Amino acid sequence: MTAEQSQNTPSKKQQKPGAIIWHDGDVPYSPHFGDVYYNPKDGLAETRYVFLDGNNLPDAWQTVENFTIGETGFGTGLNFLAAWQCWDNDPNRSHRLHFVSVEKFPLSRDEIIRAHQSWPELADYSIQLADVWPHETMLPGVHRFSLADGAITLTLLIGDAIECWSEYAGNIDCWFLDGFAPSRNPDMWHASLFQALARASAPSGASLATFTAARIARDGLESAGFEISKRKGFGYKRDMITATLPASTQLTDEPRKFTLTDAPWFNLPKAGNVKSVAIIGGGLAGASCAEALKKRGCSTTIFEKADQLANAASGNPVGMLEPYLTADNAIMGRFYEAGYRFSHRKIKRLADTGQVDAAFCGVIDLATSARKRGRLDGLIARLADKSDIAEPLTAQQASKRFGLPLSFGGVFYPSAGWVNPPSLVRALSTGIETRLSTSIKSILETQDGNILTDDDDKQYGPFDAVIVAGAYESRLLEQTRWLSDHLCPVRGQISYIPENVIAEPGDGATISCVLSHKGYIAPARNGVHIFGATFERGDEKTDVREGDHALNIAQLARALPDVAAKLKPAVLEGRASLRTTTTDHLPLIGPAPNFERYLAAYHDIDKGKKGARYIGAPCHKGVYICTGFGARGLIATPIAAEILASEICDMPLPLEQTLLHAIHPARFLVRGLKRRQVTA
Repeated sequence: MTAEQSQNTPSKKQQKPGAIIWHDGDVPYSPHFGDVYYNPKDGLAETRYVFLDGNNLPDAWQTVENFTIGETGFGTGLNFLAAWQCWDNDPNRSHRLHFVSVEKFPLSRDEIIRAHQSWPELADYSIQLADVWPHETMLPGVHRFSLADGAITLTLLIGDAIECWSEYAGNIDCWFLDGFAPSRNPDMWHASLFQALARASAPSGASLATFTAARIARDGLESAGFEISKRKGFGYKRDMITATLPASTQLTDEPRKFTLTDAPWFNLPKAGNVKSVAIIGGGLAGASCAEALKKRGCSTTIFEKADQLANAASGNPVGMLEPYLTADNAIMGRFYEAGYRFSHRKIKRLADTGQVDAAFCGVIDLATSARKRGRLDGLIARLADKSDIAEPLTAQQASKRFGLPLSFGGVFYPSAGWVNPPSLVRALSTGIETRLSTSIKSILETQDGNILTDDDDKQYGPFDAVIVAGAYESRLLEQTRWLSDHLCPVRGQISYIPENVIAEPGDGATISCVLSHKGYIAPARNGVHIFGATFERGDEKTDVREGDHALNIAQLARALPDVAAKLKPAVLEGRASLRTTTTDHLPLIGPAPNFERYLAAYHDIDKGKKGARYIGAPCHKGVYICTGFGARGLIATPIAAEILASEICDMPLPLEQTLLHAIHPARFLVRGLKRRQVTA
C-alpha cells in the first residue's frame, strides 16, 4: 500500500466489516481484514494454479452427471468465474456444474461488476453473473441462482463460514479453501470448519486445495480426516496445500444423510437415476415442480383432475408477491424469506420476457393495529439500514406512495408487487406433458417404478418418481392418508371492484401499489381492482357468497373507509377457492414417509436414545409430497420445487438443514412419537 493510500484508507474502526475500498484501479481491499481480495498482479492465474490445478480440474469432473465445488469465501466470485470458464471450455465436462460458496459480507452488484473489470476474458461469464446478482441487500441464508440455462447452479450461503457449512447438507466433490489468510482472519480457520467440510463432502471422497500452507490449516485438515500434500505455491509463495478425503466407508445404498442433528428420521432417500416423474396436481406447486425437473433433464407429466391448469387457488386473477419478514430469526420467517427471494427472481425474469403478467410496484404493509405496529417496528429495527428491502413509512408517506389517503403508517417493500397466477402456471408448464380431467386415485409401487391409476381405472407409468402436489385432496392417496390430521382446507373469497368506482375519469386518483392490511387491495388489472380475502377454516365449498363480500368490505373499511363506503355486497363479483394449510403453518416438502414403518422404526424415540441406534428414514420409494402452502403459494412453491428437484436428482440443496427438517413431511410423525401422541 502506498503512503497516499494509507492516508486515505479509513481505520478499521471507521469501516463496516463488509466495506471495501479500491486499490490500483479495480482491486477491492477490505480494511476490516487488512487484505486485498485477490492477487493484484495476476489473481486469475493464481486461481487457476491453486484451485483448478490443485483439484485436478478439468479432469476430475469429466464423465460424471453432476460435479459440485464447495468454497469457503466467495468474495468477488473470481474463483467461480474461472471454474465456470474452465468447465465451459471442456468438451468432456460433466452435464452440470454446481458451485456452493459462503460469504459473510457479500459485495453489492456494482462492486461485483467493478471487481471483474481486470479480467476481460471472463466478461461473458461476469455479465451473466451480474444479471442474476441481487440489486438489494443480500440477507443471511441460502441464495440459489441458475445460470447457463440451468447447467450451472450457484448456491450462496450468506453468513459465517463455520455456521453455514455446519448447517448445510452437501455432497461436495472438491473444495476451494479460500478466504482471507489465517493471519488476517483466524476465526474462520478453525477446527470446526474443517470438520464441517469433511461432513459435507461426497461419500465417494473429495479433493481440496488452498493457497496457504499455514500450520493451522494443515493440522485442522488432518484432524478432520484429510490426507495432506504440499505443493509449490503460486508466485512468491513457497508452499500451498492440496488434500484428499478418502471415500466414506458407508454402504452405497445408504440414504443421503443430514448431519446437523442426530435425526435419521429426516434422512433423504438415496437418489437414483430418475428420468420420468409424474406430478399429481396442476396448480402453482405442480407446475413449479415440472419446470424445475424439466431443467434437470427429467421427463415430467402433470395429472390434473380439473379441465384446466390453475383451477383452484392458483386461478385467482391477482395474488400478492409480498415478502414474509419477521423481527427474529424464527424458522418460519427464514423459510419464507428464502422462498420470497427465489420466487421474486424467477417471476421477475419471466415477467421481463413477457411470459408472466406481473407488476413490481411495491407493497405497503399497513400497521392497522397496535399488535401489527409492534411487529413492524421490530422488523424495521432488524433491517434498520436496509431500506432497499423494507422502508418505514408514516401515514403521510404511505398515502403518497399508495395514491389515496391512509390513516396509518407501515412498511414499504419496494421489490414486491402482484402476479397473475394463471399466467405463471402457464409459463412454468410450457412444454410439459399434461393430462387434464384425470383424477388419480392410487399409486402402486412396483419394482419397475410407480404406476398411477385414475378414477376410470386407467393406468399410467411406470414413473421413477411421483410428486403429490395437490391441495386438500393430497390426503386421499394411500401413501399420504395419514396427512388428514395435519391438513386443513381454508376457503378464501376475493371480491372485484370496477376501476371507476375508485378513480373517476379525470380526477387523478389512482392506486399505485399493493396495500396489505388484514386483507389486501391491488392496483387495477384489466379495469378491475381485486381485494379480499376471507379466511374460513374447514369450509370446502367454493360458491361465491354475498356474506363474504360483506366481510371483505368490512375488512377494507379499516384501511380505506371512503372506498368501502361506496361498495355494496349485492352487486360485487368475485371468486372463491380453497387453500390448504398445515397445523404448524409450514408446507410439506420432501419424501413421503411410510407411516407404518415409521411407527415401527421409531416407536421409542421418546426415550431419548441416540439417533445412531435407529435406521434411516423409511419412505415410500420414489414418492414425494409438495402441499400445504396456504395463502403463500407464490412465495413458497418455486423454492419447494427447487428443493424436491434437487433431492430427486441428487444435486446441492437450496436450503440449510434446519429449514429442511422444519418442512420435512415426517416432522408430524416424529413430534407425535416424541410426545406419545402417536403409537405403533
